[in-house]
Amino acid sequence: MERTRYTLLELSNLIGKAIEESFPGRYWLVAEINEIRENINGHCYLELVEKDREQDRIIARSRATIWANTWRMLKSYFETSTSQSPGKGMMILVEASVVFHELYGLSFNIRDIDPVYTLGDLEQKRTETIRRLEQEGIFTMNRELPFPLLPARVAVISSPQAAGYEDFMHQIVNNPRNYRFEITLFPALMQGDNTARSVTEALEEIFKLENQFDLVAILRGGGSASDLNSFDSYDIAAHIAQLPLPVITGIGHERDRTIAGLVAHTDLKTPTAVAEFLIGKFTDLDMRIRGLSANLAGEVTRILDFNRQFINSSLRELPMAAGNNILQKKRHLKTTGTFLGGSASRYMQKNRHRLDSFHRGFGFVVKNHLLTGKNNLLDLRDETIPGKIKELLRKRSGRLELLDKTLTLIDPQNILKKGYALVHKEGRLVKSIDEIKNGDMLTTKLHDGRFRSRVTGNGTGRKEDKL
Repeated sequence: MERTRYTLLELSNLIGKAIEESFPGRYWLVAEINEIRENINGHCYLELVEKDREQDRIIARSRATIWANTWRMLKSYFETSTSQSPGKGMMILVEASVVFHELYGLSFNIRDIDPVYTLGDLEQKRTETIRRLEQEGIFTMNRELPFPLLPARVAVISSPQAAGYEDFMHQIVNNPRNYRFEITLFPALMQGDNTARSVTEALEEIFKLENQFDLVAILRGGGSASDLNSFDSYDIAAHIAQLPLPVITGIGHERDRTIAGLVAHTDLKTPTAVAEFLIGKFTDLDMRIRGLSANLAGEVTRILDFNRQFINSSLRELPMAAGNNILQKKRHLKTTGTFLGGSASRYMQKNRHRLDSFHRGFGFVVKNHLLTGKNNLLDLRDETIPGKIKELLRKRSGRLELLDKTLTLIDPQNILKKGYALVHKEGRLVKSIDEIKNGDMLTTKLHDGRFRSRVTGNGTGRKEDKL
């Protein structure tokens, strides 16, 4: 049996014809843009994929083409409706025909696009991300952080070439009051597929150095809405929410509000607005300090004026008050002197009579006693005095003998002869073993001499050791 043989081109044509016959017309196709590029001729080439949502893996893949004349129209329509351009990661609903090309294989030729579907999908993703952040309890964490009184040390996440960053630096450096800020740039991609990863890496670096900064500013500036899609990602939002430093965002225009801005401590529209906000914090505190200084100066002036008036008034009243006080004291002293003079005279007169009476009586008693006792004393003198003297001498002699014996017994030299010793430490007599310790130098006195010795022991501090 003869086999039918086809060339590759012949078989490809047959496949293409079969596909065109099997899939006539156009089909509405739901897919995710995995890649998108526009060539120099204006044609748009896409790679469309479908992913398993639970495992986030690609389960279908195909190429698609939008020819230049159609692409110009669809792009303008899509951007007008959604405020953003078609981009990677975006879900789209497109009307396409199935084509098979002998060189490029199976693909779709897109003829129309429904922007409403994309808007719904984007909003659904935003809603799901916000719900997830809320369920994890981190959605408001950064907004609840206290804001620094003087935010001078600022960590900035931005692209060094971004116009927004340049605007921010110009505003900060040339502020009218010449406030000084410490700005540290952490470079990151602000658009493109790697934006989320780049920004989160910068946030992680800042986290390691958190003590060196007062706050973080994420700056991007303007651009299409599709360029800002990365700032709706869960990863960036979760990192911002959990950062222990307040985060200020300036990553969009007036009409844009990203999830990153929603979770940040303060969301401002532009990098310039961020600079003005920080300068305003300094200005507010400056004005408060100036106001307090003015109030303090006014209060000090008021107190000084009050005290000056009080002193002047006191100086005017002092001579009069002093004169009145002196006059009053003179009157009091005069009254007191008059009273004391009279009292003293009466007291002396009263006691003079008592003294005269006592003197007369005392003289009589003494005279009578002398007259009656004189003879008796003379008679007793010859009889009793010699005997009394002899008895007194006898008693005194016995007492002296007793004292002599006692002194002999307690003589330290005699006590030492009995085997006792006196121990001195640093010239002082040692009376207790608790007064000495290991290493002390002691002097021991015996009845016939003295010697020096050092205390040694095992260091336990017990009395046995010291002995």
